[in-house]
Amino acid sequence: MSVKHDQTMFNPHAVSDTEARLYYGGLHSAPRLLYRTGKKWIQSCVLSPPDRSKELAPVFNYPITKVWNDNLGWEIIRFTTIDVVRFRAPEPLGNDEYGYPVLSPVTIWVGVFPGSVTATAAHDVAQILLDLLKVYQITDVDIDFRESFYMSKSGPQLLKPVWFRDPVVDVVSPLTPSLGLHISTRARPNTEGTMALYLAKGDGSNDLLGLSCRHVLIGRKEANVDYVCHPGGLLQDILLFGKRSYANLVQSIKVRIADHSTWVELWEEWQKDPANENDKYRSKIESSLEAMEALGALYEQVNKNWKRFNNRVLGHIICSPALRLGVGEQRFTKDWGIFSIDRTKLGDGFQGNQIDLGPKGGPDEFYIQCFSDNWQFAHDPLEHLLPLEGIIPDSLMHTPDMWDVKHEPSLVVVKNGNATGTTYGPANGPFSIVRTYFLDMSIHQTSMEWGIMNYGYKVGVFSEPGDSGSIIADLRGRIGGMITGGAGHTKGSDLTYATPFWWLLERIKANGFPDVHLGVVA
Repeated sequence: MSVKHDQTMFNPHAVSDTEARLYYGGLHSAPRLLYRTGKKWIQSCVLSPPDRSKELAPVFNYPITKVWNDNLGWEIIRFTTIDVVRFRAPEPLGNDEYGYPVLSPVTIWVGVFPGSVTATAAHDVAQILLDLLKVYQITDVDIDFRESFYMSKSGPQLLKPVWFRDPVVDVVSPLTPSLGLHISTRARPNTEGTMALYLAKGDGSNDLLGLSCRHVLIGRKEANVDYVCHPGGLLQDILLFGKRSYANLVQSIKVRIADHSTWVELWEEWQKDPANENDKYRSKIESSLEAMEALGALYEQVNKNWKRFNNRVLGHIICSPALRLGVGEQRFTKDWGIFSIDRTKLGDGFQGNQIDLGPKGGPDEFYIQCFSDNWQFAHDPLEHLLPLEGIIPDSLMHTPDMWDVKHEPSLVVVKNGNATGTTYGPANGPFSIVRTYFLDMSIHQTSMEWGIMNYGYKVGVFSEPGDSGSIIADLRGRIGGMITGGAGHTKGSDLTYATPFWWLLERIKANGFPDVHLGVVA
């Protein structure tokens, strides 16, 4: 008899092993349910697609959002992550039939380390939480406990961005100066992350700065103290591409060349058939041969110009305060660092803070996810670049000024990161509470984070390790926050966590950069 089965038999509050495994079917991290309140779970006879289509939904316009960020959330801080969410899944009708997707009650979704909490302990805490909610006149909220981890997502000139029909558009983005630069350090080339933003230092200088997470720039094994680069001291170089992202770039070009080569061979065979339209295949063959030539030239350029570390130096670390959680009145995460940027490295394609939406990004993809009466784009879709301007204030993070197709409040955001490229997701209204464990126990362990969800199991995750430092913006180009980590089980993240930029910019100004601003001059 397995230990898990034995615990289920003798623990009156434990869910069955089947429910534990299948209850969250559809979520990317495949978390395991430990305990929950709410309605009895009904299992279908077979694992049909609806059983695998549960997804997270954000919470706005609900009583708990008014008290969560200020008081309520901080009365329960013993766990790895605490999120306020809803779930969307097809309604079970019986006889293995399902109706339209419906929303669950608002749920306090508690993450615990596997094996650290029993079902009975979770039950006891849930009852305390339900009693606490009653104090705030909130009586229609469920409590779920699931097993979860918190994860940190940590020479030549760059090229001009290309238009969407360019043959290298699928692979060239990491080599352009648009936001989402893949960065690492000379000291730790196996650890990678993403540059968040370009910042102008101000104070009358023309200095250009880069922003990312401290845990991307400085290793966890180093002393957690404020870092400042002193004149004459040893410089800590920031590199474009770590070992993994450079290898991925080279491989992506090879794959595209191989794809075109395969199609050329097929079209040449089909062209021999008298029944086929030779002109159509001749045009396709010529187009693919041109693409192979362009990709081959790019491959040679990457191998020649970007292989050596010395050719990849973007700048050096200037300042990185000690990592702290639960900082200030808002109790956010202080995990940031500033580095210098060599302007000559950026080339003629530098256009300031713009997110590359990718070859498939554009107005249609944004519009599918979000609707607004005064909806409009501030970018040229042919260049698939979204200029960033302005900052999402705290108030709009909880009460958005945009709506989805059902005219419900919605805050759709986008990022371009090292690990997952360009992705979209819905931001949540109530901030999440994250508990992180470090070897250095002097670090405060709990902080508030802005949570971003995935768009269901078919779309993919919003972020993965390596995306730390990525900037998040809404579809109007307003800057929302910088990714610091994510939460999920072993298979991926269900939520991405970010530090709000309105708060982060205040901290940067107060830590040696009083005149820093976003008005970057190309």
